[in-house]
Amino acid sequence: MVRATSNPSAGVTERAFDALRRELVDLVEPLTDEQLLDLADGIHEMLRQRRVVRNHHRQRMCDRTGGRFDLSV
Repeated sequence: MVRATSNPSAGVTERAFDALRRELVDLVEPLTDEQLLDLADGIHEMLRQRRVVRNHHRQRMCDRTGGRFDLSV
């Protein structure tokens, strides 16, 4: 599992992430398998959309600089 860092631009601190994870597990415990899978699908779709936006932005920046910089992550 990728852990959060203390870098504010990289998400939340590890301590805050652990607290959030525990709270989420408690909140989703009563869900049915179907509800939990539906929630996971929504989170996965959000991640996919973020990656699409980042890749589009990276490609535009690369095109604007004439490919002079490697902007891959």
